[in-house]
Amino acid sequence: MTSALQPGATVLAIGATGSIGRHVVPALLAEGLAVRAFVRDESRARRILPDGVELAGGDIETGAGLDAALDGVDGIVLTHGGAPRQVDYQGVVNVLDALAGRRPRIALMTSMSTSKGGSQYGGVLDWKRRSERLIRAYGAPYTIVRPGWFDYQAAGERALLVEQGDVSPVDSRRGVARSQIAAVLVHALLSEAGAGVTLELFAQAGEMPTDWDGVFAPLQRDDAVALGGAQDAGVALADEPAEVLADIAGFRGA
Repeated sequence: MTSALQPGATVLAIGATGSIGRHVVPALLAEGLAVRAFVRDESRARRILPDGVELAGGDIETGAGLDAALDGVDGIVLTHGGAPRQVDYQGVVNVLDALAGRRPRIALMTSMSTSKGGSQYGGVLDWKRRSERLIRAYGAPYTIVRPGWFDYQAAGERALLVEQGDVSPVDSRRGVARSQIAAVLVHALLSEAGAGVTLELFAQAGEMPTDWDGVFAPLQRDDAVALGGAQDAGVALADEPAEVLADIAGFRGA
């Protein structure tokens, strides 16, 4: 059975009203997918999101509403953000708990330099890396996208530059458009070749691709033992905090 979604499949968008989610939702609709948006404020979401989007109320930080929101979904796009420990990480814990062993297709957005971590930005890169490891451990087909700085691309940079190994430091300020990030997250769900990979995403001169399998197929698969992206040379699994290792052990092969 393929992990690539087909038109008519239902996708839960988490972070749907955020700056990336607002691009993800119409991109999903354009591909013929049914969209359910997981939101805290349904009245605000209705003003922001396109017609035809089903709303599911809840809070990713506490897990409230996730059981109902995840019912019957074929895919999930996570572009949420907030407090590093309570939202970026615990939000993923809550989603995986609520899935209870079901394995929809998942696309997770984190950040460039996630594998390296560090104390800058409130430790957000560390907690995003740990959330990546949870997704890899869980066993559902997934793609992890680590974008550069939002909208720091130059004029005419509409093509994608895809890398692996997380070699660009976060302070390099390499950029990519929000719409480009959304396109990669959505098309990862639709491509069998996109499953099991982690990529860094930047913009470069040229045009957006039309052959999405050609974007994903050359990429190396992630390291299922170290729970890292291909070619990552960042923080080792054994060096994660005990609480994170316990979460990983609980989800691994769940």
